[in-house]
Amino acid sequence: MKSILIAAGIAALSVNALVSEAQASEINPWQHCGIGAMIFDDNTTAAAISNVIWDSGTTAITSATVSPDTCNSQEVNVANFIDTTYDVLVAETAQGRGEHVVTALNLVGCDASSQNVEALRSGLRQDVAAESYPTADHADKAYSYYQTLQQTAVACG
Repeated sequence: MKSILIAAGIAALSVNALVSEAQASEINPWQHCGIGAMIFDDNTTAAAISNVIWDSGTTAITSATVSPDTCNSQEVNVANFIDTTYDVLVAETAQGRGEHVVTALNLVGCDASSQNVEALRSGLRQDVAAESYPTADHADKAYSYYQTLQQTAVACG
């Protein structure tokens, strides 16, 4: 356990420079909830890494859902929706239409315009093309989709 936390801390320090101030200030269940956020309350990158290492982010999502006052409940709802519907959401995103895609976009305040759906499709294409995608676990894939959805929300907002 101790070595996992040390490894998470080292990894966080090396990638912390990549996290912009805007990203760090947004509420995100993987970064702002769960065990990782309790341990690394001032370092969202370390919190996210710790949550993923600890249990693939499950505790972060669960704690956010059970204790919504600890996180922004809308962001938790978005993360929970992606987590529970990921397979269908990916299939619909690849097709460029579907009830789950519309719901995901609505949850972040976007309409289901072709431009917004295409932004999601583009992000998904990049994710699937990554060499690590086939072996990535569910939480990593869901988190990547979450990030793409958040970027889409900023663009349409």
